[in-house]
Amino acid sequence: MYNFLKYLPLEWRLRDDNYCVPQGPSFSSASKIGFTLAGSRLQLRAPRHRPLRKPVKEKRILSSYDVLHEPQLGRYGTKGVMANDYWGGINLLYRRWAFYGPWMTGCKGELSLGISIIGRFDKYAFQNISFFNPKAFEMVLIRYLNDRYGHANWEDELSHVPRYHGPVDWLCHHHLPVFCASFKIYNRGEDPNYLVLPDYLFVFPITEKHFVRVSFWQDIYSFDKNNKPTFDVSPIQELQDSIFNSISLELGPETQAAYDKVKAEVGDMRLSEEFAPLKWPTNVYPPEPVSEMQQRLRAGS
Repeated sequence: MYNFLKYLPLEWRLRDDNYCVPQGPSFSSASKIGFTLAGSRLQLRAPRHRPLRKPVKEKRILSSYDVLHEPQLGRYGTKGVMANDYWGGINLLYRRWAFYGPWMTGCKGELSLGISIIGRFDKYAFQNISFFNPKAFEMVLIRYLNDRYGHANWEDELSHVPRYHGPVDWLCHHHLPVFCASFKIYNRGEDPNYLVLPDYLFVFPITEKHFVRVSFWQDIYSFDKNNKPTFDVSPIQELQDSIFNSISLELGPETQAAYDKVKAEVGDMRLSEEFAPLKWPTNVYPPEPVSEMQQRLRAGS
């Protein structure tokens, strides 16, 4: 009861530079969320949607509906997000959580979670390539990241400065029955004095033509004169880590058979331990044509 009164979701006092520890939703009461994807079962735990602003709506697909039984990919994102119209997506979940300072000092920051299925429209599908092949998946990921982030740049008369930088802090994980990896994408704002935190992405294949993208991003609203947070950001990070660690995947029989078939053919099902940042913007550093990558892939290089 004491914390309920201390951390009311209100801002009746001016924010100051006094360092504080904000409070957000408790993971201990987080419910289990499940999705059926081509017969496989993706599950995680997450608190209820509690954004700062009520108009920010939750997105969630019903767990009883098999999203990929008859996949209908929608146009990915808003106009200008992607470099082309090759990619489609299905949004499975979107939730956002606000973290409040003590004694009605208002919202200090927010954590957002988004989970999507990503694939290519049939017209632009990569032919004779399975996303369950780790080398093929890396090729697909490079193309996706280039199309999603690499084309955006801050342009002036003298240079082409990319809006994004990544992937950074590439890390392979081994807690799912398929290979998976996480990394960060940094947003380079026009104002170098504005603190921009990276998007944290976690990706893994779910069919031979689709992969799952789990996205976390943090927004900070309270800064001191040195552009540093005026509060302890660890509660936000702890909730993010708890949600991430709760992610589990159970492959359906058909998906498991497809994965095992690729494993029998390629043997090593590990992703590369290192993944260097890509050369962006792509209007200055054009990406390698897919056909050349496909040829090397088929040749086993």
